[in-house]
Formats: sequence, C-alpha cells, structure tokens
Amino acid sequence: MKKILFAALFLIAGFSTSCVKDDLYDGPASISNLKFSPEAVTPKDAVTVSATITDLRSVTSAVLKYSVSGGAAQSVNMTASGSVYSGVIPAQPDKAVVTFHVEAVNEKGYTAKSADKSYTVAAVVVDYSGLILNELNGNSKFIELYNKGSKDIPLEGVYICKDSENDAPVWVCDDRTLAPGQFLLLYSEDVQADYPAHPAALIFHSGLSAKKNVRIQLFNPAGSSIDDFNLTAIAKTATASYSRNADGKWAHATATPGAANRESTDYVAGLQ
Repeated sequence: MKKILFAALFLIAGFSTSCVKDDLYDGPASISNLKFSPEAVTPKDAVTVSATITDLRSVTSAVLKYSVSGGAAQSVNMTASGSVYSGVIPAQPDKAVVTFHVEAVNEKGYTAKSADKSYTVAAVVVDYSGLILNELNGNSKFIELYNKGSKDIPLEGVYICKDSENDAPVWVCDDRTLAPGQFLLLYSEDVQADYPAHPAALIFHSGLSAKKNVRIQLFNPAGSSIDDFNLTAIAKTATASYSRNADGKWAHATATPGAANRESTDYVAGLQ
C-alpha cells in the first residue's frame, strides 16, 4: 500500500511540475506605434522614427531601414528607452520620397518587420483638423468618419487603432480623399459577408461590440492623434449609435450609416 501511495505522489508531483513549466512563446517580437517627427519635413530636417517593440524574450537588435526615392536600402541602428526604440533618418533633398520600416530580432533569432511608412520632403502639409470620428455602432458594427471642414482631406496613411495605440492598426486608409461634408463608412470584418458590395479597403480588421467598453483612436500618417473615442470608463450598453451632434458632443441616436446624424438629447456623459 505504501509503495502504491508513494508512486501516486511521485506521479502527482511530476505532473504538477510539468504543468507549471511553460515554454515562452517562440516567435517574432511585436512592433507597433510607428511614428516619425517632424510631421512637416523640410530639406533641413533629420527625421526621428520611433516604434514600440515588445517581446517576452530579449530584443537583441532593432534596425530602421529606409530608402530615398526608390534607391538602395540603408540601415540605422535604433536605440532603446524601455520598449520604445528610435533612430534618425538624415536630412534629404527637396521632394525626396522616403520610405521606411523597422525590423527587430529577438534572442531566438526571429525577425519582426513593421509595415512601411513614407513621407515626402517639403510636401504640402495636410490639415486633418476637419476629420472626425462621427458615428460608431457596435450592433451594426461600423465606424463612420466625416469631413466637417471646408477643404478636401487626403486620407492615404490615416489609420485607426482599437483599445491601444500600441496595438497594430485595425485599418489603414488607401489613396483616397474625403471632400467637405462627405462621410466614409467602415464595416467590421465580422459583418463583411453581410455587405458584399462594400469595398474591401473600407473593412476594419476587428470586431466592435455594443456591450463592451472600447477605445477607437484615429491617427494621421505620422502617428499623431486626430480623434479619440474613449469609452473605457463608461459601462453602458448602447442600443443605438454613439453619434456626434452638430455641437460636436457625443449622444445616443438612431443609426445613420453614411449619412447625416440625427440630433439627440441623450448625451453620453464622459465623452464630451
């Protein structure tokens, strides 16, 4: 009996040990929050590129790779401050188009690569102040953008992050322009099959729930915030849309995807 009990205890101990010991994730690091500064680049400006790089293992190297007007790729070693890495692209001549990305290698030898970004030296500075998040609906699962300004807004490179700016964007705009008074309607990939005629470029790669707190952030191509819908501190189920009134404040209102919002007095406290 003692031998049986000893064997049982041995097996349990061995089983417990094997359960506690979990191997770390084997795979590449995560690269997010890729930004560059200054946003309006002149021929005199060196450009600082930063990115957040996270990994359960050590990051052994981070490199900023760039090319100028289609030329050969060049590399700059990035320096770390916590999980934020930065590198500098030297000043480039007028009208040069600089394309860049970040690569990171961890201690297991896996290489991660960010998406490409680009800027044009001495390009006309885009005014994004008229671009807003105008309506969000977790039932029909859409996000609506609106140009409340008086000028066309080029949207190429504008992107949306959900929940955290350190997460990968759920949507990046292609080469299109939003005219004054025009709406841009984005549907979640969860309902893409319900809207087969909706352009694939206007599908965001995430869900959207009416029952959960959410944060939707809109950024310009340089990574600066344009608009921020932050519902994380508000625990209220929305039976309708979160919709902007003419005064710019958020309220609950009947959904109007791709069309003018309906004015509502049901304001959402904490979103003003």
